[in-house]
Amino acid sequence: MLKVFSCVADQHNHGLVLIAGVICLMAAFTALFAFHHALDARSRRGLFVVVAALSAGLGIWATHFIAMLAYEPGIPLTYDLPRTLLSVFVAVAMCGAGLTVALSPRRGMGLLGGAVIGAGVSAMHYIGMSAVRFAGDMVWDENTVLVSVLMGVAMTMGAVGMFRRNPQPIPVKAGLLFTLAVCCTHFVGMSAATIYPSPVAFAAEHTIDSAYLATVVTAATLVIMILGAGMALFDRRISAERLAQAQERAALAEEIVRGAAEREKLLAELRQQADISSAALDNMAQGLTMYDAEDRLVIYNRRYLELYSCPENALQLGATYLEIRERLMDRLGAPRSTLADISGPDDPDWNSEHEVLLPNGRVIKYVRRNLPAGGWVATHEDVTEARRTTRQIAYLAAHDTLTGLPNRATFSAHLEAHAQTEQPFGLFTVDLDRFKEVNDTLGHSIGDELLRATATRLREATGRHDIVARLGGDEFAIISASAADAETASGLAERIIDRLSEPFEFDGHTVVVGSSVGICLSSECTEESDEMLKMSDLALYCAKDEGRGTFRFFEPGMDSRLTERRQLETDLRTAIAEGQFELHYQPLLDMKKGAINCFEALVRWRHPARGLVPPADFIGLAEENGLIVPIGEWVMRQACKDAADWPDDVSVAVNVSPAQLKRGDLIAMTMNALSAAGLAPHRLELEITEAVLISDESDVRSTLDSLTTLGVRIAMDDFGTGYSSLSYLRTFPFNKIKIDRSFIAELVGTSDALSIVQATIQLSQKLGMTITAEGVESEEQLAILSAEGCTTIQGYHISRPVPLAEVGSLLDFYNGAAAIRARAAG
Repeated sequence: MLKVFSCVADQHNHGLVLIAGVICLMAAFTALFAFHHALDARSRRGLFVVVAALSAGLGIWATHFIAMLAYEPGIPLTYDLPRTLLSVFVAVAMCGAGLTVALSPRRGMGLLGGAVIGAGVSAMHYIGMSAVRFAGDMVWDENTVLVSVLMGVAMTMGAVGMFRRNPQPIPVKAGLLFTLAVCCTHFVGMSAATIYPSPVAFAAEHTIDSAYLATVVTAATLVIMILGAGMALFDRRISAERLAQAQERAALAEEIVRGAAEREKLLAELRQQADISSAALDNMAQGLTMYDAEDRLVIYNRRYLELYSCPENALQLGATYLEIRERLMDRLGAPRSTLADISGPDDPDWNSEHEVLLPNGRVIKYVRRNLPAGGWVATHEDVTEARRTTRQIAYLAAHDTLTGLPNRATFSAHLEAHAQTEQPFGLFTVDLDRFKEVNDTLGHSIGDELLRATATRLREATGRHDIVARLGGDEFAIISASAADAETASGLAERIIDRLSEPFEFDGHTVVVGSSVGICLSSECTEESDEMLKMSDLALYCAKDEGRGTFRFFEPGMDSRLTERRQLETDLRTAIAEGQFELHYQPLLDMKKGAINCFEALVRWRHPARGLVPPADFIGLAEENGLIVPIGEWVMRQACKDAADWPDDVSVAVNVSPAQLKRGDLIAMTMNALSAAGLAPHRLELEITEAVLISDESDVRSTLDSLTTLGVRIAMDDFGTGYSSLSYLRTFPFNKIKIDRSFIAELVGTSDALSIVQATIQLSQKLGMTITAEGVESEEQLAILSAEGCTTIQGYHISRPVPLAEVGSLLDFYNGAAAIRARAAG
């Protein structure tokens, strides 16, 4: 949206943009006005459709090219004449086709017609854009193009569908929405285009310049105005004719009605008196029976027969109440106590309301009352669905709709009840580890499947009488009377952790999350239920802070740790707002040249009270609460800005989190950072972990392909620690592999680690990729890697991460020495 606003605000003549909008609005009203007449007309419908198509098509076309005249890219523009004419034809033809479809009275045809017109708007726009000729190249953002098309189609569908459902001579809402659709298609589409001027002179045949185009657009505008004025005059004439005809018909109708009114009034009164009782009975939603003072049946309706499964002639008027009761019991095969009419006038609860369950499962509510003149009446109502709905609502109010477990409110009631008893019990809170990572990478549908599977495993791990509930998100809670002491509670917690650490399989994806557990025992806590839950949560937070995949019992003092964590999150938000971050850079050394060819940007937090905070203390928290996105964006902008002052053969590497890639604006963010810094794309390297790649592969592949096309290099970070590295190397456009530091740490004296490193280096050579070994900290490791053919190394043996001010010294030390060696060798 910011890019669209920037395009309109900075690259367009605002006066011409306003004129384009006014012309589009005028054309929209004229077209819908003509279409309104087409809906009413019979013999001249085709003429009105043509007028509407011309008004809409020319208006759309004129709006586009006036907006193009308003466009000020800074270079001369001309327009290919055949394609410009083709855009006019497409606009008029598609509008005519869409309006013709929308004329159909069938359901949904208004929306379909609007979609055809919306497609015509998009087709006209991009054909018109293809007619633009200039000295340079135009590059399109495919995602923004798609957004412009979808917005235009959706809005024109809404405008035409709205007008088709409620046609009006002055279509204010539909006209405004149609105008908005055209303008959104144009300006969002314009923001999708990036012009790269070329110094080479440009010449093309069959083109028209902006002055001639302005003349043509003016002519089209005059045509729209003439059509609008003609439609206004025509409507005035038609309205006058219709008014005269309506007056004549009204006078004739009044005379006919006056003569027949008296006769109809008498007949109506007679019919009403004769039919009122029968109609009322037959259309009642309830069953009805009426008995006289001698308990004989006077009236019953069809619904009564249906409720008790009786044929039409099963009951006879004049039969006694007892006879009818016996007949119903025999037909239903029901005990006497199940029938609505089981009690008699002498029973104490005769005048009352009851519900009865019939043998067929139906629930009948009946109400009996005495009549003032003697006798009594009863109504019978089938409330089966209402009672079922009531039970369902009660269930939904007490249970989580996703997992079927009791929800937080129900769990709180159970916890309160247990707390009020003298029986000891254990309270467990369970939280999934890395659940947010699953949602960010695999999507919410897999996340929901994971929660359902987690609920199933928790039921299996707990006792039969234990209460398992979902409190919200990925947090669950358990009340267990059988795990009321530390030993049994520890055993249950270990079973839960073991069970939830087993891999989950969903749609071909293997998901491993693990869990952390907090425990509070009622025998050691005298507080109320809410306080117990708070204590259990504190124990859970401590378990997660201490490495996850473990459990902790509540201990005094844990609340201070939670307070510290919350304060850290608050300080982190303040740090983002006040710019308290800085970058340190760790060099990557080219083994062949002995020179630094890249620096990896590593964020540090300069806290006003704590000093320099290392990333291990806040990156995990930022990943959990989503703050990693603004931090990552700042890191990329700052790293590109710093690298612009380095030598041209030295690049910068920036880590990309799963949350950044999932947001969908990584390409735009990268281009903005490069453009603002003036840094060549090939000098930027984005490091992607395998956790990023397990999301929608097609979207990730598309994003990485686009970045590669720009010239940005892509590196797979932490290679060997993820899910299926080899398949990713074939699928995604990686330029570099970074061997995880865990393999380098075990390189000396461990044959397995050496074998993995050897295989990885050979694989990278076969695939034409460079290889970087992370975590090199000794001369012995360096010698082994050099012998195996590793191209680049990174680690404390070369240099720790240093502030920007010390980057120049490192470059002088390594690259200066490398230059001296190169001259000596030459």
